[in-house]
Amino acid sequence: MSNYYSDLGPDFKRRTIKLENIPAYQYDRDLAAELKAKTITKEELLELYESMLVIREFEEMILKCRTGAYEIISDYDYRGPTHLSIGQEATAAGACSVLSVTDMITSTHRGHGDSIAKGFHAIKRMTETELKERCPEFAALTGEALREAVMEDHVYRTIAELFGKETGYGKGRGGGMHIADFRVGHLGANAIVGGGVPIATGASMICRIDPELRRNVVCCFAGDGAYANGVVLESLNWAAQEQFTGKMARTKYGLPIIFAVVNNHFGMTGRADGEVNGVDYLARRAAGFANNNLHAEVVNGMDVLAVRDAITRAKATIAGGDGPVLLELDTYRYYGHSLSDPRNEYRTREEEARWKKVDPIDVFRQQLKEAKVATEKQLKELERKVAGRNARAARRAADAPDPVPEDVIKHMYTDTICEVVPEPHAKPEIYQPLPVIKRGEDSRITYRDAIKEGIIEEMTRDRRVLLFGEDVADYGGAFKLSKGLLESFGRDRVFNTPISEACICGSAVGMAMCGYRPVAELMYMDFALMASDQISNQAAKWHYMTGASTTVPLVIRCSVGGGKGYGGQHSQSLESVFAHIPGICVAYPSNAYDAKGLIKTAIRDDNPVMFVEGQLLYNEKSIVPETEYTIPFGQANIVREGSDITFVVWGPAVRDAVKAAEILAAEGVSVEVIDPRTLVPFDWETVFGSVRKTGRCVAISQCVDIGSFTGEIVSQVTANCFDCLDAPVLKVGAKNGIAPQAYTLEAAFLPTVDDMVNAARSLI
Repeated sequence: MSNYYSDLGPDFKRRTIKLENIPAYQYDRDLAAELKAKTITKEELLELYESMLVIREFEEMILKCRTGAYEIISDYDYRGPTHLSIGQEATAAGACSVLSVTDMITSTHRGHGDSIAKGFHAIKRMTETELKERCPEFAALTGEALREAVMEDHVYRTIAELFGKETGYGKGRGGGMHIADFRVGHLGANAIVGGGVPIATGASMICRIDPELRRNVVCCFAGDGAYANGVVLESLNWAAQEQFTGKMARTKYGLPIIFAVVNNHFGMTGRADGEVNGVDYLARRAAGFANNNLHAEVVNGMDVLAVRDAITRAKATIAGGDGPVLLELDTYRYYGHSLSDPRNEYRTREEEARWKKVDPIDVFRQQLKEAKVATEKQLKELERKVAGRNARAARRAADAPDPVPEDVIKHMYTDTICEVVPEPHAKPEIYQPLPVIKRGEDSRITYRDAIKEGIIEEMTRDRRVLLFGEDVADYGGAFKLSKGLLESFGRDRVFNTPISEACICGSAVGMAMCGYRPVAELMYMDFALMASDQISNQAAKWHYMTGASTTVPLVIRCSVGGGKGYGGQHSQSLESVFAHIPGICVAYPSNAYDAKGLIKTAIRDDNPVMFVEGQLLYNEKSIVPETEYTIPFGQANIVREGSDITFVVWGPAVRDAVKAAEILAAEGVSVEVIDPRTLVPFDWETVFGSVRKTGRCVAISQCVDIGSFTGEIVSQVTANCFDCLDAPVLKVGAKNGIAPQAYTLEAAFLPTVDDMVNAARSLI
């Protein structure tokens, strides 16, 4: 046991716990003072102004499109979302102006401004070579003409995505609420309030441990409404874990993330202040997660220079290894949640007028003139330039081709896998000898050890493979599957997590978007319901919503505990739930041989994978070669050949199906038992071929019968094998109820060998 643990003990001395102060509105300079101090140039000031103009011009275009008042495209019928951020321009421009091209952001459903600003300032920083790599079609251009062409292309692709066009950033699949541009570190806007926060947290985990990304920071934009959301609070707790900076840490470097709370004072129509919050400043939230308050600060979000200053200081704090940082950017949105919200029920014109007096663009414009950075004529020329650029881009976007209907589900999955590990990751450091998997003379090992061996092999092969979850490190996991991995691979790659299933899965999404291959463990599959947004709305959808601009190669391991008397919240077989979510692969091995081959395939696959493990199978043994092998997804196993009836069955029910087949064989009935191994993708041809031979089919699982994937098997077999069927297709599953704890009741709840035998007899 480490010295860290031996130092711990009770200390009940009387004391008062004091909280650190949270500074607010500390920035006390203006544009003229910054110029005098030479902390900013005239060129940088004009860049900030142009950045804010581009955002507002874009947003006002949306406003005008609804009424046909944007003349250049008055003939275009825009039907997308209208979540405007007019009034908030300083938060996006100020933050992104000091982020590097490779620094990352995540954003919100009101994230057009963040997306525009990240691309705008990245393009301003690019070399000519980088500009031409981004837009090869402009290779003949040079200098400012090249940069301006690339900038207009950025505006065009943003509008095209808003309009649902094939040439948009996500090929029209994501739309305005899901804009992403991975080439400049924009990991995506998110229509789920707070949904991007754990993704940003996961991305910062990779920036912490990857030598090539170590200089990067992640700026996580999320609104005030998000900071009452469970997964957001989980993310703050996750980011503050002392194991990253304390005695346990091999790399003493805090997470390089800036939580930028864009407090525009309204979640939707509910007012943050005095109504749905219990604190006067959201920055107070930080006190609950770290002794240093996450360096929390409240910033004037209507002043682009104040935002710029705060982000600059936050980056310096992070560079010193002392992240994360939380900044509350106090700003205001002039319009309602969307254009269907007139906002007059919950705010007054007087309130809006007071905020418009500190409009970030108008105030900054006046300061530019007073400091003689630009004349009125020069400012008007810049404003005309921005308006003209947007108008040309809008017209081009309106005329751009729509995605063809035949491609409606194109990009749902990727067909790529990791065949070759990139050189920087191909030789991971091993700190202690690898755990030894004990084999008998016949090379048999348990299902548990087969999964463990597969993970060890993949972690040894590829440094990007990480394993994390509740209790997986020192303790070795609730089922001892990961025992010894911490010692071999270190705490950067094997670590415990808080009991925060949503953040476990959400951070894995962020890690995967950064090119890593996380293996996240959920102790029980029941807990996947707590993380279902991050699994179903995030992991499953980003490859599609970005038009295949990113992959999400992660594995979520979850055990299924039916048959152990654990009751209704620890016993559910929920694989059918996630088979219903397009974008997710679902694997469920029934034996040790398949378990090793499938876990290795899952880790190498570039799609997100739900990897289901039967607890009743953990101690079951099979012959498992020590040599390298994988099992392709979508390739069923014919466990037992037969001619009279087909059983399609997976998980622990496979054992019972084989027993049922033996009973039926004694009665002269030959049963073919097929284990699909993966529900998504599913090997329909093997099943159809078997049913066309036998003429009868029973679909079997331990899922609750209603809504089970067995129903899909019945449907597909009936549709594709109807002329060959000699009897109806049946299904056998658990009772349509809640798993009971009592042994007698659970025995009656789960499908039995007799249930399978009786179903087959009814068809003969």
